[in-house]
Amino acid sequence: MLTMLTTTTTTTTTVVAMSQAAVYGAIGVVILIALLIAKELLSASENKKAILLGRITGIAIYPLLFVFLTIVAVKVIEVL
Repeated sequence: MLTMLTTTTTTTTTVVAMSQAAVYGAIGVVILIALLIAKELLSASENKKAILLGRITGIAIYPLLFVFLTIVAVKVIEVL
């Protein structure tokens, strides 16, 4: 009885963690897209402050790009 309860609890915890990971991954991708759009719009401006802000957004883009590539790699490995 105790083994069955432990297995059920572990399975439930795993399912909840996987759904949370999917939500966090989707939020990260949306933020990455928004930052890429902002960077392009800011770099196209003639205002020096806007151009500087466009360069600064790269600080947040690179880690999110790494996370996105990791998500894609994990999904590809799951399919294979």
